[in-house]
Amino acid sequence: MFIINPTSARGTTLRAWASAREKIAALGIDFDEHVTTRAGDATEVTREALTNGTTRVIAVGGDGTLSEVVNGYLDHQGRPINKSAAIGLLPSGTGSDFRRSLGLRGHDDSIRTLLSPETRLIDVARAEFRNQDGASVFRFFINVASFGLGGDVSASVNRWRDSLPRWIGGRARFLAAAVAALGRYRNVRVSIRFDDEREIQISSNLIVVANGKFAGGGMMLAPHAELDDGLLDVIVTDDLTRWDVIRELPRIQRGGHLKNPKVTALRAREVSIGSEEPMAVDLDGEMVGYTPVHITLLPASIQFASF
Repeated sequence: MFIINPTSARGTTLRAWASAREKIAALGIDFDEHVTTRAGDATEVTREALTNGTTRVIAVGGDGTLSEVVNGYLDHQGRPINKSAAIGLLPSGTGSDFRRSLGLRGHDDSIRTLLSPETRLIDVARAEFRNQDGASVFRFFINVASFGLGGDVSASVNRWRDSLPRWIGGRARFLAAAVAALGRYRNVRVSIRFDDEREIQISSNLIVVANGKFAGGGMMLAPHAELDDGLLDVIVTDDLTRWDVIRELPRIQRGGHLKNPKVTALRAREVSIGSEEPMAVDLDGEMVGYTPVHITLLPASIQFASF
């Protein structure tokens, strides 16, 4: 089952799928396809397909589409609906960051991966947070959660989805959104607890909890993160000014920001974040709510199509 997001990558995903569809059909592969019509549609279709015996569900789009498929792959306890089934990604999105952690280089590369019988077990995380109505909700994420500036940037990227010219690419959109969000940048007092053992107090507006290495259109926010190591990489900034962030933007592209003494990399299986004022929460490129948040890693919970 291929689940296609027609609005992904400003509509160019449909053209990419048309090309990929011809190649897949020419190989004699039997498949179904579904074009999403609204937010949350991919989650529902994935859950229904897996319940009915589909053994591989492929997200055609960006990280947001893949995240919806992940949320359909797992039940409310974080267990696979169909343990014999796998999910995969045919990437085509504004950021399309998860493909970088997977090592996918192009559509032909992705198609070979999707049609291979090989799979790998990778980690996923469960985040409990406050939605925009103030209710406590949860959602799974497979790539990166960010708090403060990251959530503000994602909100701007999604708000500008149809207003910017199509020729402005994903990385440029994220950089423009970052500059706009920096105009509102202000640190708040934050408390972070790791594995119910260690707690730190910081002044911050930029925190990352990562399963994958990349976010924000190719920024290597968590250069040491691995998809299957059973740990979350937590990137913490303390007393970072907006000018510090601007100076770090070139280095973030290659993970060099970890050399800044105001940036610390930690690891944990569980992370709790509270703040004096609500911080925006971004999960897999979508601004979904606000702190406080509690994140729990679910090791080796996803069967993912891979070489």
